[in-house]
Amino acid sequence: MDCRADFRQLTAPFYFVCSLWSFPNCRYQQPDCEATVETKLVTTIIADISDSTPFYEAMGDDQAQELIQLELGRLRDVLLGYGGVPVGQKGDDVLCYFYDPEAAIQSVLEMIQKPPGTLLSVHAGVHQGPVVVGDNGIFGETVNLTARLAAAANPGEACVSDSVAKDLSTETKMLLTTIGSLRLKGVSEPVKAYSVVASNGGLNTVMHVPTQTAGSYSEGHHSENFALILYYDDRMWRCREGGELKIGRSGQCDVILPQPWVSRLHAVLSMKAGKLMLADRSSSGTYVQVENAREVQLKRESVMLADSGLISPALPILHTDARPLEFEVVRR
Repeated sequence: MDCRADFRQLTAPFYFVCSLWSFPNCRYQQPDCEATVETKLVTTIIADISDSTPFYEAMGDDQAQELIQLELGRLRDVLLGYGGVPVGQKGDDVLCYFYDPEAAIQSVLEMIQKPPGTLLSVHAGVHQGPVVVGDNGIFGETVNLTARLAAAANPGEACVSDSVAKDLSTETKMLLTTIGSLRLKGVSEPVKAYSVVASNGGLNTVMHVPTQTAGSYSEGHHSENFALILYYDDRMWRCREGGELKIGRSGQCDVILPQPWVSRLHAVLSMKAGKLMLADRSSSGTYVQVENAREVQLKRESVMLADSGLISPALPILHTDARPLEFEVVRR
């Protein structure tokens, strides 16, 4: 039997990680044909450090790496304390699995909670399904989907799939907030997901380092011919190349909306390489309409905007309680 061909048929597409202790420097690979493998139903977690790139830029590689390794060590200690099995590390994230979904949720709650004095924040994805467990790691579509859920999470938040939620106790389910069906990259069908956030509300865990602000200006940039102007009530905000505007209920946002249906961090507008992007980061979605085009709803998705239009957090633009923001992209 050609076990490699049989392996490829079983695992495509797959996300494979190596044992942290046995193979600390390796990446994705096929296991040896002699390796022992078995399929198990587990709850997988991928916990990732948020906003690490500007952290490296602000502090330098050596100091940033030292602090990141300390935080990764904390994440591993947390998951071990709840009975998790650490599998490996890729970049600034940690992958592990649990046999008990309740323990997985308790673990991820502590992972995303920022301890006093910690500069870094963490986001995570949690999913349950079959994985192939080998001598050197785990692989399978379950881990792929866990990674996609992690990518959809905000700092201080974990995105949890319905496959995990349905096996939780009533008490633990009360910690979850429904996001709805997410269309995740590389996943053919929408995934019903939930949000669980750190006790400080999630947004407070965002690491603040010196970066170019929404109102800053860099002379000579090729894309500085465009700027975004955002209007709400009698106020106006301007976002230039390299900047961003955070929209939400939190006092840490640039555009603060007091309505109770608005998430603490609801959406982010950013301008990069002359492109205006709107990214929904909420649990209730963001509605957007560009000029005379039809209205669309975003759920943990991003869209490129052009010309002018309306943005409405949580509520359809024509809803009687909606108070949309107006935007326009202008040539300066």
